[in-house]
Parts: sequence; structure tokens; C-alpha cells
Amino acid sequence: MCAENSGPKPLFDEVQVRRALELIDEKGPIGRKRLVDFLEVGEGSVRTILDRLKDKGFISSSSRGHEITEDGRKRLDEGLEFLQMDAGDLTVGYVDVATVVEGVSNLVDKGIEQRDEAIKVGAEGATVLVYENGDLVLPHGLDCVEDRNDVLLPLLFDPIRL
Repeated sequence: MCAENSGPKPLFDEVQVRRALELIDEKGPIGRKRLVDFLEVGEGSVRTILDRLKDKGFISSSSRGHEITEDGRKRLDEGLEFLQMDAGDLTVGYVDVATVVEGVSNLVDKGIEQRDEAIKVGAEGATVLVYENGDLVLPHGLDCVEDRNDVLLPLLFDPIRL
């Protein structure tokens, strides 16, 4: 039996963690207060983000501010595999996780097959979106998610530019 995670849910997600690492790389050395302004989260959240990045060896800290390490640069070069995000009412799960798979939209029929595979491995569900003509759409035009593109596209394709 797994122990439940205790304590409050963080007030930030992986987008802000990734964004913090990118900002530290671009603007470092950078102080915590400047990161608060850029990330638009509280100082306590930024402190936690910095602690996590430090624990993983992705940044170092000094009196000048926070700087990216070689391991941090390698992590940025790896890109995003899975990204926790808030997709709102597009999904049914408590936690929304996204990934970008390029060059295979022609293999997606209605997305039901992908949803079924996700459920087989324990997901509550899966929403498959296809990137067509600059927009995210449900496969084969089943429905339109245009009103969400301004939020979802930056999260999936360019987290630093939220």
C-alpha cells in the first residue's frame, strides 16, 4: 500500500518549474524576487521551486543569485516528455498531464484507441488533441477547442512564453 502524500498541494506546477530553470539559464545569476515577478507565483512557491532545482543539481546558489549548472543545461536540452498542466473542463482527471507526439496525427482516428490504452494502464481517461493549421482540435473535427488554444498551445509548445 502506498503512503499518501501529506501536506498542502503546491501552488505551482511543472510549467513554472521548467520556466524557472529556463529563466535562470537566460538571466542568471538571478535573485528569488525577480523570479517571483517573472513566474507570477508567491515567494514561498519560488523558494520551493529553487529548493527542488537545487536538490536535483540543476542550479547553484550564491550571494549573486541562482545560476544554472551543467546538469541543468542538459535537462533543458532533453526537452519536455510529460507536462503537468491545468486543462480545465477538457479532462476528467484530478491531475492533467500532456505530452507532444510529433508527426503521427495521421494515425489518430477519433482518439478513442489512445484513450482506451491510457485507461488500460490506469488513467481515468485521456483527451487526444491534434495540432492542425495552427490550432489544437479534437480528431476529425468532432468538436472545437478553439476557445482554449490561447491557453493550451503555449503550455504544450513553448512553456517559457506563457
